[in-house]
Amino acid sequence: MMSNIHSKSNLIVLITIVMGSLLMGCRQSIAETSYRSYLQDTKNGLTLTRELEETTTICAYRPPDLLVAQELNTAEQVATPVIIDSLRQTYAGKTYIALSLAQQGQEIENQFITNQNALAQAVSYLNNGIVQDVFLAPLSTPTDSMTAYAAIYPRLYGGTGRSTVLLVFDTSRIDLTKGFRVSYRDTQFQLAPVSFTFTAAALSALPVLRF
Repeated sequence: MMSNIHSKSNLIVLITIVMGSLLMGCRQSIAETSYRSYLQDTKNGLTLTRELEETTTICAYRPPDLLVAQELNTAEQVATPVIIDSLRQTYAGKTYIALSLAQQGQEIENQFITNQNALAQAVSYLNNGIVQDVFLAPLSTPTDSMTAYAAIYPRLYGGTGRSTVLLVFDTSRIDLTKGFRVSYRDTQFQLAPVSFTFTAAALSALPVLRF
């Protein structure tokens, strides 16, 4: 009797693994241009926008494979399986979020353009201080909230009409497959708190990037 129970249990586990593999295999594989368009399309739930008075805040999920593709393009490397796997290891266990801030259709720090000290403080905040103001928490365990541990802010001097910071979170020990929430509690620009929810459905529907 016990052997039959173990056999059935093993069979269930095997079926679960196979079904999971099949579902992953059914996800659409698309080229990088289409992949970027998919991420930017607000209907897909991976780029979320909040507008309040004259301020626009955009929060966008940036999958690790997108960063892999960017690095390949920058280095002009051939996308061999070995190189792709190596780069994926570099970005594994981290979650990347692009947070964009605009006021009256301009970069958020431009409000201080006539005050050099205030402008320098604003840029410094976007480069460093903002990491303490952005929180990520899985929907399944909201108490596991964490701040970003790194921020990258390439100032573009009017090129995009918004200030975009890439935030990096260490999520190697938490499960985000059921979705997660990103909250921004500004301490620099006197903005109201905002939050963005990335659902499990939106995350699981993301196509596979074809290298």
